Amino acid sequence: MATIFSAKFGFHQPTQLQLPDPTSFNKTRCSTATLPVPTTQNVDGVYGSKITESSASYETRQQTQTQALVDLLHQCAEKRSVRETKIVHGFVLKSKFSDKDLLVLLNHVAYAYSKCSDFRAAREVFDKMSRRNVFSWTVVIVGSTEHGLYNDGLKYFCEMQDCGIWPDGFTYSAILQLCIGLDCVDLGRMVHAHIVIRGFAQHVFVSTSLLNMYMKLGNVEDSCRLFNTTTEHNEVSWNAIISGFTSNGHHVEAFDYFLAMKREGFTPNTYSFIAVLKAVGNLGDADKGKEVHKCVSELGMESNVLVGTALVDMYSNCGALSGARSVFDMNFTNCEVNMPWNAMISGYSRCGCSQEALELYVKMCENNVKSDVYTYCSVFNTIADLKCLKFGREVHGKILKSGNDLMFLSINNAIADAYAKCESLEDVRKVFDRMEDRDVVSWTTILTAYSNCLEWEEALAVFSRMKKEGFTPNQFTFSSVFVACAALSFLEFGRQVHGLLFKAGLDTDKCVESALIDMYAKCGNITEAENVFSSISNPDMVSWTAIISGYAQHGYVGHALHLFKGMEQFGIKPNAVSLLCVLFACSHGGLVEEGLYYFRLMEETYGVVPKMEHYACIVDLLGRAGCLNEALEFIQKMPIEPNDMIWQTLLGVCRVHNNVELGEIAAKKILSIRPDYSATYVLLSNTYMEVGSFRDGISMRKLMKERGVKKEPGCSWISVNSKVHKFYAGEVTSSDKVVRENIPHVPCTWAPSYIMSDYQQHSFLVKGGDCVKCLHNREAKDENDSEDSYACPWISKVIASQRRHKSWPQCCGSWARGLTCFFKIEPSDHNFLADVVEEIRGLFAGTQIVM
Repeated sequence: MATIFSAKFGFHQPTQLQLPDPTSFNKTRCSTATLPVPTTQNVDGVYGSKITESSASYETRQQTQTQALVDLLHQCAEKRSVRETKIVHGFVLKSKFSDKDLLVLLNHVAYAYSKCSDFRAAREVFDKMSRRNVFSWTVVIVGSTEHGLYNDGLKYFCEMQDCGIWPDGFTYSAILQLCIGLDCVDLGRMVHAHIVIRGFAQHVFVSTSLLNMYMKLGNVEDSCRLFNTTTEHNEVSWNAIISGFTSNGHHVEAFDYFLAMKREGFTPNTYSFIAVLKAVGNLGDADKGKEVHKCVSELGMESNVLVGTALVDMYSNCGALSGARSVFDMNFTNCEVNMPWNAMISGYSRCGCSQEALELYVKMCENNVKSDVYTYCSVFNTIADLKCLKFGREVHGKILKSGNDLMFLSINNAIADAYAKCESLEDVRKVFDRMEDRDVVSWTTILTAYSNCLEWEEALAVFSRMKKEGFTPNQFTFSSVFVACAALSFLEFGRQVHGLLFKAGLDTDKCVESALIDMYAKCGNITEAENVFSSISNPDMVSWTAIISGYAQHGYVGHALHLFKGMEQFGIKPNAVSLLCVLFACSHGGLVEEGLYYFRLMEETYGVVPKMEHYACIVDLLGRAGCLNEALEFIQKMPIEPNDMIWQTLLGVCRVHNNVELGEIAAKKILSIRPDYSATYVLLSNTYMEVGSFRDGISMRKLMKERGVKKEPGCSWISVNSKVHKFYAGEVTSSDKVVRENIPHVPCTWAPSYIMSDYQQHSFLVKGGDCVKCLHNREAKDENDSEDSYACPWISKVIASQRRHKSWPQCCGSWARGLTCFFKIEPSDHNFLADVVEEIRGLFAGTQIVM
């Protein structure tokens, strides 16, 4: 590539070049590629032509008219008015000017078109020019760069030299901006060499453009070397080096160079303060911020909107909201520009002061300050934190009236995210469906919304649709998908997504790794979860917590506690979540003393204040061990008011141990907090039934019905031949009807049960002495109906068990009778049933069925 660039720039033999004298370029300009606007241009000497004077008065009149038109074209460019530019262009073409003046005017016409975003017209003017100078070429090079046509700009630069016209400082500045656009530091070095050969290296304007190019391309070392070897500096070059350090994450160096700038006698300006305040804010160093603030005050620039906004933002990033609000109140409470308002609202939002953020937004609206995309994004982030759906809808309505949501994708994404956090799926769908343009954030937002609202099937459907439409998932997308797979126990689908994750190169992302561990663990494959954890080079707190939780869920309490100790040995301090996993493991492992020990360590050793979840875990720990009175005593001594979760946990263990007295106490507490919580009625009713108090059990069910409390039906999924089928408790599907016609009765061995007209106990299938819970649990329509076991859910358990155990030497009892009946079914044209029959026959091929 270097050879190609060398050939294009033509300096592979620099000693043979005849270069013009660069001393005429003696003006210092800013470091951007903005085109200069000189009033006169020297075309003699470039073309060797001379203009004959007819008279002094005529030439003066021509120059006056030309200058007036140039000024008018500058105004057109500033106003971005293509229509007015065309009018002036037409006048120029119809009028008669000298060749010199015509070239000046056409150059500025092209410049005006380019600034008005009509670069096509600018190129047409350039192409029709009979004569061109360095200004002409610089116009199209700058225009190409500003419109993203970087290769075209490079082509113009090469053609310019082929025509024998040498670049000046403004041209070099434009080419250096072009290098940034192409993200090519090698090309930048070529241009740098060209600049050195031409003798422009010590010009402040050009050297600053070079410094800016190296910084923008991430080459901080070369930029520093260039700055330190340049003999002449000005405010622009100092600003460039400070801003470059900030944008590349060298915040300490940015602050140090700011101090050096002051020591050298240069006065910081607006851009100096913006750059250094951003660096200090990223450092989070309020003391350094106060030092810069003092300098701002000394120069009387605190009320400058840009500087004041940077001060507010800096203090917010340092967590010093009082300092930010002080700057805002002293200078911007009556400001009509929204920048300081946005900075203060955003600062409140970032620091968790959501209520203050919304109050300031309301005040902003009362002052008739116009909101923009930054305002709305901050406001909706705050709405998401507070979960204030009503206010979110009001702000959304205001945006719809203004039409802003049609212009900014980021606003739509923020609105969708706020509705998702407020758990309003219907609103999320509406926003998503109305989007004309979508990006990966849009798709991830709705996918995560479905996942968080337990609509896992819909989440996976959105993921599949996203892939079909050509969007590449990011790490947050994959994390939400793995959550859905874990909830549905879709192991095979999870493995496929794992493959996509690996292809996308995101398998080393910490967030995704933890979600992957959790998915495999919840899908029953703790081995693959361990493999993922072992592949992590430097596990963080979330990764350790995920694997500890996985082992705890699988009942490997010893492994979980061993990993917890290993995490501490790696120097990772446990947090509230990891300690909750340890308490969970102790609870499910029956380790009462160990659980209470770790609970005491939370505040004493780890400095973690127990939350409601931790207290609930201890209640469960004591309850599972049969220490119900101790559990109640623990609740009564809690330093915080127990919520419904605490009492629900106690009610659950009372149901297990058939303790009606404590169960009634717990249920009464829960219903005083959540009178519409169906699980409370069901658990207490079941407790009554277990101890033989059928009348009380039925009364509780009737009370539940009278209060209009409905229990959500249980749901199960079965995957057959890569197809996922969903069942609800009590739902009669077409597949159920076909099976029940062929299997009028599948005998079951029941656990002790009570056949009631409005109550049915869980049914159990017995294999090898172990009770295996049958899938569906429903209220019977009549006494006879209670004796039927639903074949399709039962079959799904059979298939799942057979897949898990790979093969059985024999099937016994009612399992065998059920299978024997099932094998006689003719699937007919029912596709689902045909799939089930084929798969279950394949699974049990070669299995001896013993009756």
